[in-house]
Amino acid sequence: MKNIVGLQLEISLVPLYEDHSLLDEMLQNIKEKGFELWGISTVFSDPNTAQLLQIDATFFLPHMQSSDPSITITETNLKSRNIRKSALVFFKAIVYYIFDSIAVLGIPTSQENTKKTVILIRQDKIGDFIIWLDTAKEYRKLYPPEKYKIVLLGNSLWADLAEKLPYWDQVIPVNATKLKTISRYRRNLLRKVRELKAEVSIQPTFSREFYHGDSLGRASGAIRNIGSVGDMSNRNWLKKWLASYWHTELISASQEPQTELERNAEFLSAIQPKNHLSSYPKFNVNESWAISDFQHDHFYVLSPGADKNYRKWPASSYAEIVQLIYKKTGWTGLICGTEKEKDIGMQIQKICDVPLENYTGRTDLPELAWLLSKSKLLISNETGSAHTASAVCTETVCILGGGHFKRFAPYPDIPGKTKYFHSVYNKMTCYGCNWECIYSLKIDEPAPCVSNISVDAVWNEVEKIIEAEKS
Repeated sequence: MKNIVGLQLEISLVPLYEDHSLLDEMLQNIKEKGFELWGISTVFSDPNTAQLLQIDATFFLPHMQSSDPSITITETNLKSRNIRKSALVFFKAIVYYIFDSIAVLGIPTSQENTKKTVILIRQDKIGDFIIWLDTAKEYRKLYPPEKYKIVLLGNSLWADLAEKLPYWDQVIPVNATKLKTISRYRRNLLRKVRELKAEVSIQPTFSREFYHGDSLGRASGAIRNIGSVGDMSNRNWLKKWLASYWHTELISASQEPQTELERNAEFLSAIQPKNHLSSYPKFNVNESWAISDFQHDHFYVLSPGADKNYRKWPASSYAEIVQLIYKKTGWTGLICGTEKEKDIGMQIQKICDVPLENYTGRTDLPELAWLLSKSKLLISNETGSAHTASAVCTETVCILGGGHFKRFAPYPDIPGKTKYFHSVYNKMTCYGCNWECIYSLKIDEPAPCVSNISVDAVWNEVEKIIEAEKS
């Protein structure tokens, strides 16, 4: 190390994987080699408690402070950089605050309708929405249609499916990307929300977001604006402090790890007279959602895409499963997903020499739900498709990484309930990283917790389902 003048090291504050030194030991070792600590930056923290788990630490030899100005890093510079970053966050939040205030200026909030309006706010992804359906249906009972109009402000990713369900009177689709801009779209949407003149606004999301759900709740101007105390995974302390003042009620949330099903039940139980017992999400599929001219009777579905490459099981592994299924059953496989996932579907098709059709980009969400309800089984990464298939009572094999392990999946065992969601995973000590992977990954490389899941492990679950289908 005699030619090294500076180091940057990734250091864990708590045990994350085997044979890895923690902070105290690392600091002592580096100090013995003559280096001094110059700077620290966050790597990742616990999404439930905000406890810091891992840092990047920068070290330099003391004599480098003045001998070479090109590599000198002072404590003052580091502090200045952090101050600037905090100032930018604060400035951005204030800009949005002022913009939103002007957007709804002059719009009255008093109720004039015979029915009182209740707004439900969900801005997260498809899987979150499907899991929420277990408690979503209960809001209709809490606010019966004779007295209340329920309006759902839903992510446009799943709003078309939400419109088919009987739990609300109106769905307003929200483009989450456009909403997070200072734009005419945001202004018009906020005004539309204010014009609903809601009496109650409810955002049951545990991991709230300042620029989305929190801002929509504020724009409602509702007499009761209810949210969850939540966690810190999607916000910082400044945003938490500002948004807390926009709510009239913040529902306490357990700081112990819980599944999303349990989180939703905990929230609902706090605002209704009785406790809600968690159940697996489920909804009925109408034949009017059917894909026209669909010809297959015996088929299964693959969903090999994901919103991030590090969550995708390798295409070659999916291809091996496809070969095994065809050899065992003779069933045709259908590859489903979004238009942008067409390439991965084509990649799997090129590897295989068995019947396999690429349906990526060919279905909307209600049509996909219908297709999954007719399928023999689904094999999927941890995506909205996996939760949807389970909710329409189709056997589902989910290839599960560790980023959010035990939050969204695996599903807990619930006495007396049939579980269609079967998780396959390769447990690692770094599970629960909130997808801030501790390993250096290439752009298109899956995280080790995903890539290390063997074909044999997935096939073991798939074969059980096939055998049960035959019996």
